[in-house]
Amino acid sequence: MIITTARKPSSKTRIFCKHLGRFTGWMYVTRGKTSLQDLAVEPFLLVGEYKGNPGSFSYFLNGKCVLSIRANVSLDKDIGVGAEPVIQGNSPLALDISKITGLRTGEGSERVIRIKDNIEFTCDGKSYIKLTVLEVRGEDSARSI
Repeated sequence: MIITTARKPSSKTRIFCKHLGRFTGWMYVTRGKTSLQDLAVEPFLLVGEYKGNPGSFSYFLNGKCVLSIRANVSLDKDIGVGAEPVIQGNSPLALDISKITGLRTGEGSERVIRIKDNIEFTCDGKSYIKLTVLEVRGEDSARSI
């Protein structure tokens, strides 16, 4: 999966995307003038902004937005590249994200994405990124948190 941003992201959003890419093992691509259609060759995550901070996460498959999450972001620490994370949680959002990203669910990784009402990225039990989910929209539903 590819992670990209709006055309002219703030430095906070670019830094966040780089951290998210290192955590997940996904490739961060600077968008520049690239159209969304050009990126649609493979699944991608478009990170949008709210007041200069990362604030929306739209997952695209085959050029179509299939899941959109609006959230407040907290980046606790820097992290390097590591093992592919697993998703923990059995909420509809956890299952949707697993299905879209191809990340497996369950146990067995030092890196975990815990999904309940919020989304927390942890490594060896230490929190690195926290998303306070405000709203979720998908193909079949819209859920406010």
